[in-house]
Amino acid sequence: MVFKMWSEMFKSMSNLEKEYSKKLSDSAKDVKNPVVKIIMKSVAQDSLKHSLIYEALVEMLSGERPMLGEAEAEKIASEIEYHIKTEEEMIRFLNDALKQDIKDKSLKFLLESLLRDEIYHHALLKRVHEMIVKKETFTESDLWDLVWKEAAFHGAPGG
Repeated sequence: MVFKMWSEMFKSMSNLEKEYSKKLSDSAKDVKNPVVKIIMKSVAQDSLKHSLIYEALVEMLSGERPMLGEAEAEKIASEIEYHIKTEEEMIRFLNDALKQDIKDKSLKFLLESLLRDEIYHHALLKRVHEMIVKKETFTESDLWDLVWKEAAFHGAPGG
């Protein structure tokens, strides 16, 4: 019963975030100031992302959590490793840019916003790599361990 209540609330929040994202995006279309416009569009994108997170929560509450297979995990690990390195390059670039004497407050604000996001993305990708890819990978070897580990005779008559 509690899961159903949470599921319904998450669905509602997902829809609310989608609506908010669309309204904010539509409002940003007429804005001439590039800083205000990009902030509005960025927040709209974040709301869309939040909507997707709420949808994932609903899916998780339904009990469906497919495990990663060995091949899929290897592919994801490789992709995530590439993106981790890319984020590191972006962080270096932004740190170097921010070491300059930037007088324009809007420019500095946007560069600092990018840096915060890149640092967050980097940490998030490293965590995903660590937690999901390495710990939730379900290999054929894992399957056989599960099947035979507690079996008294390990598949042979009488042991």
